[in-house]
Amino acid sequence: MNRLTLKTLRPFLLLLPLACGAVEIDFARDIRPILSETCFTCHGPDAAKRKGELRLDVKDSAFGKAESGEVAIVPGDLTKSELVRRIITDDKDDVMPPPKELKRLKPEQVELLKRWVKDGAKWTGHWAFQPVPPAAVGAKIDGFVNARLATEGLKLSPEEEPARLLRRVSLDLTGLPPSVAEVDALLAAPDREAAYSAAVDRLLASPHFGERLAIPWLDLARYGDTSGYHNDSLRDMWLWREWVIKAFNAGMPFDQFTIEQIAGDMLPNATIDQQVASGFHRNVMTSDEGGLIESEYLNLYVVDRVATTGVTWLGLTVACAQCHDHKYDPTSQKDFYQMYAFFHNVPENGKDGVRDRNPKPFLQVPTPEQTAEQTRLDAEIATGDKAAQELAKSLDGKQAEWEKVRVASGEAVEPRGPVVKFPLDADGNGASDDGKKVDGAVKGAGTFVEGAVGNSFRVVNDGWIEYGDKFGFEKDQPFSVSAWLRLKPAGGSPFGKMEAGGNTRGWDVEFHGTKPSFHLISKWPANAIHVQGQRDLPVDTFLHFTVTYDGSGKGAGVQLYVNGQLEKTAVVVDTLTETIKTPEPFSIGRRGAAGPLFTGRVDEFRVYGRTLAAGEVASLGAGATMAIAAIPADKRTPEQKTQLQKLFRETQAPEYADAQKKVADLKKAKEAVDKAIPNTMVMSEMAKPRDTFIKVRGAYDQDGEKVPAGVPAFLPQIPPRADGKPLDRLDFAKWLVAKDQPLTARVTVNRWWAMLFGTGLVKTTNDFGSQGEWPSHPELLDWLAGDFMTDWNTKRVLKQMVMSATYRQSARVAPELLARDSENRLLARGPRQRLDAELIRDNALTIAGILNPKLGGKSIKPAQPPGTWEINEMGGYNYDKSKGADLYR
Repeated sequence: MNRLTLKTLRPFLLLLPLACGAVEIDFARDIRPILSETCFTCHGPDAAKRKGELRLDVKDSAFGKAESGEVAIVPGDLTKSELVRRIITDDKDDVMPPPKELKRLKPEQVELLKRWVKDGAKWTGHWAFQPVPPAAVGAKIDGFVNARLATEGLKLSPEEEPARLLRRVSLDLTGLPPSVAEVDALLAAPDREAAYSAAVDRLLASPHFGERLAIPWLDLARYGDTSGYHNDSLRDMWLWREWVIKAFNAGMPFDQFTIEQIAGDMLPNATIDQQVASGFHRNVMTSDEGGLIESEYLNLYVVDRVATTGVTWLGLTVACAQCHDHKYDPTSQKDFYQMYAFFHNVPENGKDGVRDRNPKPFLQVPTPEQTAEQTRLDAEIATGDKAAQELAKSLDGKQAEWEKVRVASGEAVEPRGPVVKFPLDADGNGASDDGKKVDGAVKGAGTFVEGAVGNSFRVVNDGWIEYGDKFGFEKDQPFSVSAWLRLKPAGGSPFGKMEAGGNTRGWDVEFHGTKPSFHLISKWPANAIHVQGQRDLPVDTFLHFTVTYDGSGKGAGVQLYVNGQLEKTAVVVDTLTETIKTPEPFSIGRRGAAGPLFTGRVDEFRVYGRTLAAGEVASLGAGATMAIAAIPADKRTPEQKTQLQKLFRETQAPEYADAQKKVADLKKAKEAVDKAIPNTMVMSEMAKPRDTFIKVRGAYDQDGEKVPAGVPAFLPQIPPRADGKPLDRLDFAKWLVAKDQPLTARVTVNRWWAMLFGTGLVKTTNDFGSQGEWPSHPELLDWLAGDFMTDWNTKRVLKQMVMSATYRQSARVAPELLARDSENRLLARGPRQRLDAELIRDNALTIAGILNPKLGGKSIKPAQPPGTWEINEMGGYNYDKSKGADLYR
């Protein structure tokens, strides 16, 4: 047989005792749903679609004269009620609903409407919008359920078997099954009632309680969504997720839980946790598409927040009012955009603008260890900066003397070593700064001709100097090389140590035409660094060229300089992880036996066993900086003073360079710590709020009437602020959990009921409006809501539910009861429902003894020694059975 719900059966049930009038008709329960389903489209809240200026959702209109002069409903008089005449007439032009609407009233619905009118047409407002009555002291869940069952000639089923009951409540409150020891303890307890109560307390105190309640809450918050309008950019919101779990576990009152998530950032002296909590509404999808219209997407984000708030806290489909007045509920389009105004002041654009991090506004949240490390590094940086500044002051007198003796004479400033110098005036020989000679053998047709300083080594695609195993650097060794070069268009490699053949291993400088490149290669191109200059350098003139490498094994550690100025470069290949050592001789004039020979001149070649600073590189080229010293000190520009001071401190004061390097290293370490700090998206308010307008037909670019922030007119209003300022998001957050606001408490306890029983007391958990279903137990729902509002204590309310005899019933069901109430809306048996996907997974892993604490679960020790389980890169598990016994039994 077809599955029948209370909603479909109700008209028949009410008509059975029609003759004796035993069942009193309730307008909100029995009549309003009929009108909503068949009449409100043309005679409901939506003014744009309304016909004849008749509203059947408003008493004064329904009982007053319509545009035609007729009265739709005359209490007690069927003949004068135009509504009755129109629904029973055979006239195709008069019958309602019109045939084209394809919404015909069923015979039982017609009879129910006629009976209601005849009995006086008693009118009541929609049940969900009525105030929640104070909770009756001493009332219990079972009292309400038993009263309803008595009217149906039924009673509660016996209590479930203890082991089954413990499994039920464990899964419901933690998402995990009980252990064998926990079941045994319950079965052995002399006072099973007290033992069950203690088990519930244990479950509510479990860290997994927060995880269990977070599952449906994260769904409401769109946590599983991505920034997916354009591409799935990075989105880190796990700090907000952890806040939700901690809040549930800590027993945070639900009113506080609500306020902090809607407006935690606006609370006075908001804590980090309260700011993190406001991330609830940052889970909206965003876009980084280059061609988007920002105002269009900003509108999408705000609309999403209004709609989500409506569903989560009000249980209403307020999104229907984005383009027009709601067709079934009294939510007007103005109501929608007044709520929109609360969320319209987040300082974000339609284009989030990022793909590798969270878009603003976001909040960095360091761990205690990271905070301690930041504090330590800040202190050391401050100490190092102070020491460097004091040292700098002591150098001013030394600089003046140095200018007179060295720079003013025009003598070049040589950076400190370790260094090997090759003058290349008449041969290839050089020497290190400790006096050791480095001899080179000239090969081929190279000659020595006029150079930048004295002579230089000239090759025309034939000639080089070999130095054997010199300068065989490894990838983790910092070094710098420099020389004066006179280029020809043919380019080539002026120096290097690069192996030929299949390995192509080593390092070199190479000119592709007149564009410079630097290589560090283990195997080309799979394991190498290639940094490419971005411009062609001039030919037939000497220029000073320098490469520095910091030993990091990364392309970012390479800098190219021309005439002392840093060049723009591109890291073309950055895959180096292995050795670059090679037996190929180091050469000037070529990079190796099979490498491209150089065409041009090389002079004053230098190799440094460290990374030169920018000022040191500038000094190698001499020239402009030294010339500054010839200018009287009082005639120098600030830029000239700074340039000369920088040159002296970096090249002539090694103690200052060391102090600066120490501070630079500390700052680099601080940057690494800062970069590792997780961040999370949060809400924030603009200093100057945006104006909000009703969007005509919902179009983002069609502004209608300007509206202030406000709440739906049919619900209790927020009192004006004492300071006279406009209402803001914090006012709205507090209103959501105000005692006279009837929806939040009803919607919330109904969701938890649905979590425990499979179906809410209101089946349509996200729709408490006219199209939603009437509560199966309205008095129970109101009592639960009223009781909840006394302290907003989530754990207390859930314990109250799971301790009830209603919850603890056996789930076994007789065929007769199943046929009569297949969905268990009468609650004459215990809940029997499927597990959610997350719970199925965790249940399986727990039973297997392999639920990994790193993934948020508790490690369950198996009965036998475990094997080696490792999380693979897909988040699953790999099991090495050879290293332990099989966990399955």
